[in-house]
Amino acid sequence: MLGNLVGPRGTGLVGLLFVIGVAGAALSCAHNVPQDEKSGEDRERKGAKPIILENGEGKASGIVTYPGGDRIDWKLIELPDKQRGTLELKLAWATPRPGLQLAFEVFDEWGAPIVQSAKTSKKRSKARVRTAEVQNAKGKYYVRVYAVGRGDAGKYRLTVDFKEAVAGPAFDPLKLEIPDPPKLAAVPDDTPCDEFAFDPKNKACKDICPAQGAPPNWPACKNVCPNPPDVNLKPCQDTMECPTPPDRRVRKCKPVFPACKDPRNPDPANPNCDNVKLPPIIGRIIGNTVQGSDLIITIGAGTNSGVQKSWGAHVLRGDSDQPLAGGEVTVIRVDKGVTLGKVHLTTDQLVANSRVRLSAP
Repeated sequence: MLGNLVGPRGTGLVGLLFVIGVAGAALSCAHNVPQDEKSGEDRERKGAKPIILENGEGKASGIVTYPGGDRIDWKLIELPDKQRGTLELKLAWATPRPGLQLAFEVFDEWGAPIVQSAKTSKKRSKARVRTAEVQNAKGKYYVRVYAVGRGDAGKYRLTVDFKEAVAGPAFDPLKLEIPDPPKLAAVPDDTPCDEFAFDPKNKACKDICPAQGAPPNWPACKNVCPNPPDVNLKPCQDTMECPTPPDRRVRKCKPVFPACKDPRNPDPANPNCDNVKLPPIIGRIIGNTVQGSDLIITIGAGTNSGVQKSWGAHVLRGDSDQPLAGGEVTVIRVDKGVTLGKVHLTTDQLVANSRVRLSAP
């Protein structure tokens, strides 16, 4: 009956699988190896290794590995002379890591395809057995065992079970000159990007910024802070922890710096002084002069108090902090002790509203 991939013949399997796994990992980011570079004579149908049948049963084992350059093994099954029946084939395999796939195809003695193996499970990670059946089988059959994808490999056992039919229709195939089946086409290189063994030549790595090993100015790393961080890079300044001593460019250092002590003389090394707004100054109107429809007022605060020509000003309502309607002041000149401004108010309005708030832009 059909066998399983267990028992004494599996001795040494762990070591073999370890070799396969290491080879596969080493080649995952290396140059592609031709699928038959390391194959023996059984890479072609004419070099197929026979499977001896005893009481209709036979088995063969081996290793196929696409990344190792030995993708294909050919086997030969010769059924008992003048017997016809059902030929069942089962391929079971073990892999160095989950998900790797093997398969097989059956050809008649003239090289014509007969049947292709089928999965026993729909889930790729669990499909480690494939089967096929040939009805009305007679004569010789060739079996091509192969690794399916570019990264696939495994140690396999192929078991064969021939059951002679009690009676069946006579069938003589046409003796045609049929060439060898075409070689399996190379599987396109779709190796996924491994950021821990980064290969800039792998197209899958184009949009990946690895933890290390990226070439200088790698586009995918443009907005990524490397490890260790570089304080001179903008992405690091926005995300890294505050270094010692604190660096004003690092966002997380801002709470470490003190409040801006003198907004009029901001400390350039203190980020809390950036764009700090100067507090307003309240000055009292100490004089006024009528000029046409305007009223020129003199405010008792100037450059000695920090007022600048670019500042704005507004007359306040009484003793409150509320601006007086229509009390906008256009600053004309700023002297050391006073500021001159123009306002569209009357002298009577200034009697009850004599305070002006001067504000930095």
